[in-house]
Amino acid sequence: YQYNISFHDTMHTTKPTGTEIGNISNHLAETQMNYKELAHAVGEAGCSFCPAVYHGKRKAENFKSQQLIGLDFDNGIPFHIIQQKAEHYHLKILFAYRTFSDTAEHEKFRVVFALWHKITDSFTARSVVNIFMKIFENCDEACKDSARLFFGGKGLRYLADEPHEISQGEIILALAAYMADKYDNKH
Repeated sequence: YQYNISFHDTMHTTKPTGTEIGNISNHLAETQMNYKELAHAVGEAGCSFCPAVYHGKRKAENFKSQQLIGLDFDNGIPFHIIQQKAEHYHLKILFAYRTFSDTAEHEKFRVVFALWHKITDSFTARSVVNIFMKIFENCDEACKDSARLFFGGKGLRYLADEPHEISQGEIILALAAYMADKYDNKH
């Protein structure tokens, strides 16, 4: 289970600021990593990543492919609620980690999902991310940008024993179930 991502191997113990962010952004490298290595590098060592890879500079029009979906939860919703929702809709979490601003009183974390197939067009990638954001409506709106840079964190919250890669069919079924739950089959 290797994934192509844009990765920066500098370890951080606090959220990067100012010129550090520019340095990370300009030196992301397309890297292939095993999901456990990635989870530890990002969640434990504080390395930054972008779930997509690009032809050249990291911007939407240079999109090459994406197989991981990252969602930010920084409004204090507890992780176990998101975990229950993921289980309810059969969307298995690959890994989750505490962001640098996470506290016991106000949970802040990032959740990463793996897709069965690598998405190779930006429209499909955007659509899939939008579906995840609809189902997990408590996530941060900034996640919808495929070129979104995710900083590392300060500890894993969850790591799958083995990755369950989510198929496009499972994503459609999850969305249909979510819509039925939310709108009672009226829509």
